[in-house]
Amino acid sequence: MLYFEKQNIVLFATPKTASTSLEAALAPLADVVLQGDPRIKHCTFHRYKWRFEKFLMIFTRTPPETVALIREPEDWLNSWFRFRHGDWLNDTPRSTRGKSFDEFVDAYLTDPKPAFAAVGSQAAFLTHPMRDDQVQTLFRYDAMPEFLAWLQDRLGCTLDLPQKNVSPQMESSLSDGMRRRLVEGCARDYALYENARRTA
Repeated sequence: MLYFEKQNIVLFATPKTASTSLEAALAPLADVVLQGDPRIKHCTFHRYKWRFEKFLMIFTRTPPETVALIREPEDWLNSWFRFRHGDWLNDTPRSTRGKSFDEFVDAYLTDPKPAFAAVGSQAAFLTHPMRDDQVQTLFRYDAMPEFLAWLQDRLGCTLDLPQKNVSPQMESSLSDGMRRRLVEGCARDYALYENARRTA
């Protein structure tokens, strides 16, 4: 998560939405940088509202504008599936080696989730669980050029986004039946994505 004091903007690091690349490009411009441990770097909207916004309000009279990216839910899960197929997770409970994407999504939709499918939820990350409140400005991950143009305009800079922490490339597809289950089971995620901005 990054805070820009002059522009009064908080940028959340939604997992699997180029958050490491955005951090590399924008951290030198930010006044507060949460990085390192995933629990800190990927501070959720709920935790931000609970504690961190109160800290920032020491320095500003107006609550910061909250901004984040959201990825199409199937594509987001596919990135997690490919990421956890990496060699660094071999022979661990979090590895997806030997599993199909259908098996991964099926496990993701169960409760409790097995370790290899416990990857959280974009809806849970971007919303408050007890209030009708969410990140204010949401851009679609697949509208990255528009999002970067918005950032450049707001921050008054030119951005060169490096490729960091990219999931391995591999063939993976979802059956129609499993896709229908995913759309039903992740209705909140799909609704957030549908309402997210596509243009700057």
